[in-house]
Amino acid sequence: MAYPGQEQVIGADPLLEWIDEHFLRPDPFAFEGLDFRTVARTVSRELAVDANGIFLIGSGAIGLSLNPQNTVNGSLRPYDDDSDLDLAVISEFYFETAWRDLRRATQPIFAMTSIDERIRKNLSWQKKALFDGAIVAHKLLPTLSFGSSWNLALIRAGSTIAQMLDAERELNIWIYRDYWSLRNYVAKSVVRCREEIV
Repeated sequence: MAYPGQEQVIGADPLLEWIDEHFLRPDPFAFEGLDFRTVARTVSRELAVDANGIFLIGSGAIGLSLNPQNTVNGSLRPYDDDSDLDLAVISEFYFETAWRDLRRATQPIFAMTSIDERIRKNLSWQKKALFDGAIVAHKLLPTLSFGSSWNLALIRAGSTIAQMLDAERELNIWIYRDYWSLRNYVAKSVVRCREEIV
């Protein structure tokens, strides 16, 4: 199946069904001609999550970035050699655990004194995305109780991906509470891109 162009992204209707069929797909753009499910199974083993709940999102999914801040002259930025890879992991268990860890990290009693400035900024941004059922795990691993084990797992998964793609890619990981949250997060990005471009 061909990857959608900008016109199809902007004109997608009904949007949620379009996301199911064209965005959250088993053959993401960055792995065209390769078996992405091998990556999903590797990540599944490393993180102890269900392989069916692992998706590639971001520009690696369809070849175009759905980040409205990345639009240039009315166009969605294409995936290129400098693009990172964003993995979505659907896990209610890890979402709830991370949510508790983040709440603990931001308690006034701790005054966030043991958290460096970069993590503090990421926590501030994270508060906005929590309602969406999304946790930007790669930026907050030091504050998560499972962070050290996930960090090692991501290094091993990144090695597998680098071998498959014959290229090093920065690997980001997002935790979503459920499929509904992931799909709606993507939909929100599409809507914001429409507003930016149209």
